[in-house]
Amino acid sequence: MFSTKAPPPPKSAHCLVSDVGISVLNSQHLRLASYAMEFNQLVEELTTREINQKDWKHVDALFSRIMLFVSAHFRDEEDMMQENGFPEYKYHKKLHDKFVDEMADVQSKINNRKIAFSDKLSTLLWDFLYGHINDEDSKYGEFYREKGISA
Repeated sequence: MFSTKAPPPPKSAHCLVSDVGISVLNSQHLRLASYAMEFNQLVEELTTREINQKDWKHVDALFSRIMLFVSAHFRDEEDMMQENGFPEYKYHKKLHDKFVDEMADVQSKINNRKIAFSDKLSTLLWDFLYGHINDEDSKYGEFYREKGISA
């Protein structure tokens, strides 16, 4: 899906996500990367032992926070794209919608306690974010720079 292969989630994402030239979106990207690293660490821990009720509460709370923040971030990005006439808006929105659908599927499996905590799951969020920010979001960053838009 993305040409950029994500390295393993680091302890800090500052050096691994592109600057898109819009400070609020850069801050949101770093927060999303932080959530991805937290989720990665939690899933890696849960692959090593039996999951108890406290673990499920932690998974539920973290994944809910992630879903809410992803929705708000995508809305902010999409609103800005539309307001500024970003020519790849429809394609970019399709990528967002596809990811939200994948995350909703994961959320459903978590809610039904039918999720396998695996390496693939641990990097799901990080792999998407790394590729999406560095490959796709960098395109609107360049577009905004060319139009002289910054914030």
